[in-house]
Amino acid sequence: MNKKNLKGRRFGRLLVLEDSKKRTKSGSILWVSLCDCGNLVKRCSSDMIKGHTRSCGCLNIEIHRKLNLKHGDRRGKFKNLYQTWIGMKRRCHDENRKGYKYYGAKGIKVCPEWENNFSTFKFWALLNGYEEGLTIDRINAKGNYEPSNCQWLTKSENSIKGHLERRHEQSL
Repeated sequence: MNKKNLKGRRFGRLLVLEDSKKRTKSGSILWVSLCDCGNLVKRCSSDMIKGHTRSCGCLNIEIHRKLNLKHGDRRGKFKNLYQTWIGMKRRCHDENRKGYKYYGAKGIKVCPEWENNFSTFKFWALLNGYEEGLTIDRINAKGNYEPSNCQWLTKSENSIKGHLERRHEQSL
């Protein structure tokens, strides 16, 4: 039985208020939590700790509303995110692209779940802080474009990070 006290901790949009005194079949505590939208919900401790539950459900509703665009992604609200996705794939696959020598030629790949599915990439981006004006960054510069190795940075943050990485490589 999970006895970890989560009272007062925040998980995404949920603020844990108290133990509901109820347990799941597996013994996990169901915590009474207040969502940022105002809803009170009971959520399983293990799901919150693992990041599977981050709201009362309102976050998924918002994301699905954003994903269901009527005019398409290439020209609509997410055209810049779409261009990021296209650029990421081109750097890794198109030998005629200027940046290919820094990506594809070095073995950098786009993960299979993003490779041919913009909706999957967009869903990840929206859940992980994408906003207009941010650029995608690989946390480990030698790693692939994949959910566990990507983050969103401002152009200046990304530029500084790249500069520091080049200086580090030169000093080795």
